[in-house]
Amino acid sequence: MVVDLQAGHRDPEGAEPMTTDTLMPIFSGTKGIVATGVALLVDSGAIDPEAPVVRYWPEFGAAGKQGVLVRQLLSHSAGLPYPAKPVTREESMDNRAMAGQLAAQPPLWPVGMTTAYHALTFGWLAAELIRRVDGREVGEYLRAEITEWVPADFWLGLPESEWPRTGRRWRAADYQVANRLNTPEALAYRDKVYGNPPTLLGEDAPWSTPAWWTSGTLGGGAMASSLGMAAVYSALVTGKLVSGRMIDRIRREESRGTDPGTGRPLAFGLGYELQDSIETYGPEATGFGHSRAGGSLFGCWPRLGVAFAFSPCLIRTEGFDNRSHRLLTALHTCS
Repeated sequence: MVVDLQAGHRDPEGAEPMTTDTLMPIFSGTKGIVATGVALLVDSGAIDPEAPVVRYWPEFGAAGKQGVLVRQLLSHSAGLPYPAKPVTREESMDNRAMAGQLAAQPPLWPVGMTTAYHALTFGWLAAELIRRVDGREVGEYLRAEITEWVPADFWLGLPESEWPRTGRRWRAADYQVANRLNTPEALAYRDKVYGNPPTLLGEDAPWSTPAWWTSGTLGGGAMASSLGMAAVYSALVTGKLVSGRMIDRIRREESRGTDPGTGRPLAFGLGYELQDSIETYGPEATGFGHSRAGGSLFGCWPRLGVAFAFSPCLIRTEGFDNRSHRLLTALHTCS
């Protein structure tokens, strides 16, 4: 560890100071750890990213998806950005049922044609791939193969004994899910991605409740400290988790485009976000990892052997929030 910084409070009332071991809801930062779980299986030869998904998950071939490749599934280009049927929060916690629902539905467009952020569906899809290959539920698998091995303070399904360490996230007064397109069609699409099941949309904040902490929602329900997230990416980038050739493989660009709901530029490797045109990963071209709604950022710079994690309490609108970029620019200057 080179730098460990905390400031402010972990509750909106300002009564509880942020500490180095505060556990925060990391939203889509969860996807980066799930992607790391897949990377281990690719590195061992258990999963071939060029193979069709049906080799490992036969039921996935329904509704015209027989030819979808693993790398397309992992790079947000399989055409399954939201469940076709309405889903409640309670229903969304049944990972196998959600995976089954996605396996049965047709893609929204020809596979590989459009890169569209799979905000929640990525978790169910990637986790079912892991379960079909390894046999374990994803939480058990990640705990045994990554978080206990590193070790890292990361929880997919937080036990009650850890609740006293939790922090809260709250919206800025002007917060909204970013939308650079601002057309009726884009807004309607965005609401399906982020509102089925309801997560970031609506007046309540489910991520600050024990029900969310314990849910283990695969697309964004993990709890982790910043140190825990940085530890995973440090182990990844320094070769503790996968081989050097695997770092190159997971960073190979598989898809790039503009999200049809938010207008955000997207670039993906095997489950990870890659550097994009707005320099989400700072001034370093080799950066990759996973960001999350509201300002958090988790990732690494392979060329420099540096890992980082930024996890704020205040959720701000993407595109109007330069907190992580300012920190990464300063870090890059020192690297």
